Amino acid sequence: MRLEERINTYYSKLSKTDFAISNFIISNKSKVITMSVDEIATVVFVSSASVVRFAKKLDFSGFSELKYFLKEEIDVHVRHDETSTDLLKKDVEETTNLVTQTNLQPICQCIKEADRVFSYGTDWGERVSSEYLVRNFMVTDVFIHSVPSLTEMNWLIDKMNPTDLVIIFSYSGERSPLKTIISQLKVRNIPVVAITPLSNNFLSSEATYRLYYKSSQLKQDPNGLKEYNFFTTLNLLTEYLFRYYYDNFVH
Repeated sequence: MRLEERINTYYSKLSKTDFAISNFIISNKSKVITMSVDEIATVVFVSSASVVRFAKKLDFSGFSELKYFLKEEIDVHVRHDETSTDLLKKDVEETTNLVTQTNLQPICQCIKEADRVFSYGTDWGERVSSEYLVRNFMVTDVFIHSVPSLTEMNWLIDKMNPTDLVIIFSYSGERSPLKTIISQLKVRNIPVVAITPLSNNFLSSEATYRLYYKSSQLKQDPNGLKEYNFFTTLNLLTEYLFRYYYDNFVH
């Protein structure tokens, strides 16, 4: 289990201070294993006790055990010269583990009971997966409204109500327009399902429900001009969600 997965497991126990600490650790894993509790506390602007409490909330005996766990994770990564197919296999396995450890019952119950369900993807790959979800649910007589872009989402928000449900696909979960959308939905008490890669991001932290998948980037080209984001595991996650609904809510 990676640190990100452990954070997801204990997500409900974490405070805003804990998320600030986790953000720093996740972004600076190699550096953190050489830092003291006091050094991390200074950088994150929290107390040393907060750093120790964060480690204990993740079921470590203390921060030293968290650092040892982190060092083992980094060492495993360094030892393996992974090919792109190795990464794909690992991503599929980790995504399967994530979704099977998630209670899909309340999400599917909300889909079933909602007056209207809206699905929105923030970019090309996310929109493709959103359409995939919409198509699959037609089999169950659940007709999900596909929102094609930010413009239409802004049109629709004023017409939504708390008996609706919004499903949002986002690779980063951090874009500024997304933060505005979430704020408006929260003001209207409209439930949101966030579907993002496994990370501590704004969308997931603010959503009513959250689903995660694992997506590793391939090595960038020599000039550093291209970024490869693949969505096989995102489609796998949406397939799991559909099949769980089909198995448990279609009579």
